[in-house]
Amino acid sequence: MSLLKILFSLFAIFTLLGLWLIFELRDGYDQVLKQATYRAAQRSQILGQSLRTQILASDYVLRDVASRIQIIDGVFVDTGLNQGKTLSTLLKEKGDTVPDFFSMVLFDRDCKFIATATGQNIGIRSKPELCEARKKFKGSGPMVEYVAGSKSASGRSALVISRHFINTNGQFVGGVLGVIELERMQRWFDSLDIANYDSVSLIDNSQILLARRPTMHSYLEKQMMSEADINSLSEKFAKSGIATAIDIDGLERLFGMYKIEDFPFTVVYGFEKLAILKQWRKRAIDLSVGYCTLLLLAGFVVLSHITVLRQHNEISKNNALLRSSEANFRMLAENMADIVWQINSFFKVTYTNAADERVRGYSNSEIVGIDIREQFTECGQEIFQQEIDKRFELERSGNKGLAMKFELPMRCKDGRELWMEISSVPIYGENGEIDGYQGVARDISLRKLHEEKLLQAHQEMENRLLEAAEEKTALQELALHDAMTGLYNRRFLDAAIVREIALSDREQRPLAVIMLDLDHFKNVNDRFGHSAGDQVLKALADIMRQTSRESDLICRYGGEEFIAIIPNMSASQAFERAEIWRKQLEKNTVNYGGNEIKITLSAGIAIYPNHGKNGEELILSADEMLYQSKRSGRNQVSIA
Repeated sequence: MSLLKILFSLFAIFTLLGLWLIFELRDGYDQVLKQATYRAAQRSQILGQSLRTQILASDYVLRDVASRIQIIDGVFVDTGLNQGKTLSTLLKEKGDTVPDFFSMVLFDRDCKFIATATGQNIGIRSKPELCEARKKFKGSGPMVEYVAGSKSASGRSALVISRHFINTNGQFVGGVLGVIELERMQRWFDSLDIANYDSVSLIDNSQILLARRPTMHSYLEKQMMSEADINSLSEKFAKSGIATAIDIDGLERLFGMYKIEDFPFTVVYGFEKLAILKQWRKRAIDLSVGYCTLLLLAGFVVLSHITVLRQHNEISKNNALLRSSEANFRMLAENMADIVWQINSFFKVTYTNAADERVRGYSNSEIVGIDIREQFTECGQEIFQQEIDKRFELERSGNKGLAMKFELPMRCKDGRELWMEISSVPIYGENGEIDGYQGVARDISLRKLHEEKLLQAHQEMENRLLEAAEEKTALQELALHDAMTGLYNRRFLDAAIVREIALSDREQRPLAVIMLDLDHFKNVNDRFGHSAGDQVLKALADIMRQTSRESDLICRYGGEEFIAIIPNMSASQAFERAEIWRKQLEKNTVNYGGNEIKITLSAGIAIYPNHGKNGEELILSADEMLYQSKRSGRNQVSIA
């Protein structure tokens, strides 16, 4: 081969190798950033769902309190001797069921505080803009808002969760609210287990920073980023799958954001870019050094070949140059970080450089002459045999001289196992048959360990997401059931009665609605306490549940009122069912705190379609019969 062809071939090889190296490093760079952005998005979602769960748990208590308070003409009715004390006690008892950061307030249509869990701040009014926002709120769930300290009754910044009372004319008449102080929310963020250079922030829809880890007090309750910054992050993520920006502490981070469903808050999680790229930079340096080493080696070989061509008539000088080239080649090989090796056709080791002793502990004299397969683990021997089979298959198909790369575990002198990346090419004899193999082995144990840790972290993240999904399903189930009795709640009733009426109308069969109310139930609460009243409600729920069919829908309508929707049941059958419940409750005794509590019920019955064409008419008809039972002396059942 002429010198010009050699130079052209080397130029083409190293150009392609350089282009490959640039592409490989660039692709690795993008993949590292994309994976970090994805993990940041996952972590922000997990934290956001956790915060949403806390808000829903607080809202559940607010709905329970709202169901216990009666409003007539916009006035909170309480026949007790001390209204403020009774309502405050109720708010405190229910507020204590939520973790220690939650306090509760009852307010009227002018947003004036009627009662508080602490008994303080009664008579104070919310700021006009906050009150106006509550009156305009039309959502089906709770209203959640950030309130600055300058607008708060306590003077401390907080997240306010409120449930509103709407009268039959659709007018706002007051509500009940709970407070999560931002100071306690910050302590929750401080307790999170995150890396030193990571950050996590909670912002509202106006980009106000509510809490952050690491804490930066000078930025709290100030605008964290502008709308232009948010749009810039979104555009970056849409184009490349990577969202980077300079954080408020001056560090460049990769961000993931999660908008909390139904609430005006966003969780932002960030990884420091320099820390994420640490391993990538090390790999880039190693590949660049290897490329430059090969380039120098190729240049040296070319120079040696040029010298040989010029001195081809001087055999002795040519031999001296060849020996010098070999010595120089061995010098380079001996100083390489990777193991350079050579074996014959019987897989006996004929050469290894000094790197083998540095990496695995074996000296050259301990390795040369032994079967290379003895240096592999059982798994490594299987992989090596598979690669030899592939090599023979390539040779038979005419693909000679191809380089092959594979990974396998090798033994060290001290008993350890190392994963090695093997690059191999065949050595051919004069007859064209393989006389042996030579190549390079590189220790990739650390990379394998990192890959295993990454896989494990990914699995843990998937498990957490699965747990979050299961928790969401459980919360959805709670939204349709009364937590204390386990029966369906009024929200479920409103949807179910429409379906049952449609089914009864289609199948031309009756539908019974039974409405029950405990007689003198307030006396139980006043005399024995609300916990005793809860036990009485559970006792009635158990009686109704035990004597009902699977198709019967038993609901707690509110307070001490219950409604049963019973398909395919006539008025006489409904009367018999209600009488069973009435007699069993009359005989039943609830033991609480050493007291024996006995109570009765009154009931009213309405039948579709005779007493109403829709759910509202049926319930009103059953309610009218219930009050007829009350007026007639209680502890009885009346049919419309």
